[in-house]
Amino acid sequence: MSRAFVSEPGASTLVRATEESARNTADVYRTIEPEFDFEIRHGRNGWMIARLKKDGTFDSWVEE
Repeated sequence: MSRAFVSEPGASTLVRATEESARNTADVYRTIEPEFDFEIRHGRNGWMIARLKKDGTFDSWVEE
């Protein structure tokens, strides 16, 4: 699995119950942080949002 989709220890990652909710949240983050790209990924506990640099490399998970 890509390191971009492995949880960081101690992080409080934002998790959404539905794909639609995660997509909507990612859209909000695209508006307020245009210097990043955002992708949603399905994990064991729901849908998470990865913050990516414009070159596609992982920056961080969107946190609560």
